[in-house]
Amino acid sequence: MKTSIIILTCNNLRYSRRCIESIKKYTEKEAYEIIVVDNNSNDGTRNWLSKQKAIKKIYNNVNVGFPRGCNMGIKVACGSEVLLLNNDVVVTHNWLNNLRNCLYSSYEIGAVGPISNNCSNGQKINVRYDSIEDMHRFSKKYNISNKKKWTEVKRLIGFCFLIKRNVIRKVGLFDERFTPGNFEDDDYCIRMRKIGFRLMLCKDTFVHHYGSVSFKNTQYLKLLEVNKSKLEKKWGKSYDKLV
Repeated sequence: MKTSIIILTCNNLRYSRRCIESIKKYTEKEAYEIIVVDNNSNDGTRNWLSKQKAIKKIYNNVNVGFPRGCNMGIKVACGSEVLLLNNDVVVTHNWLNNLRNCLYSSYEIGAVGPISNNCSNGQKINVRYDSIEDMHRFSKKYNISNKKKWTEVKRLIGFCFLIKRNVIRKVGLFDERFTPGNFEDDDYCIRMRKIGFRLMLCKDTFVHHYGSVSFKNTQYLKLLEVNKSKLEKKWGKSYDKLV
């Protein structure tokens, strides 16, 4: 069993390096493949990626956005499940095993996600640490698989989003109308629930999330409103009634 970990990059090399290095350090080598979809980085990201072995790379000549980039990664993925991971995440001890334990605990579960220091949707816990090393010491004690800490939810944030392959076959790819990004994960969660799959939040699994690295230089609030309207128009309901 192997997980295809899909990471989109668009500059911010220092975060991408931390993310990929943490995967290699805290995940069993045989348990995953890494697929990086680069959206036209010009900060040395491509040069660094070219030197990394055992990583599938897709280089786009323009920034195609998050939904389409994810779809490109999914199409070349070989894993029994797909994990969408933001490049500003640092993974931790037992993270993937814990998520898999929940994902495969029931046929009805379609996707799972962890908690973090920086996330909306009730996926944040209040925790303080002074360094990444301190964070890893915390997570090593925290990340103990415990089904009593699995909670069913209506939506999961796509910063670290593990989905069964057979669910993707039934639901389809991400809706690219939400390009460049935001609310495509909400839409996907709605689509999964519509055909009977459950979503679980794994409160026994913590990863570090810097948060919104790729969007800090965009008109972020305007984009949120535009894509929220697209979601409501697609489903014919207000957002609070959808999720």
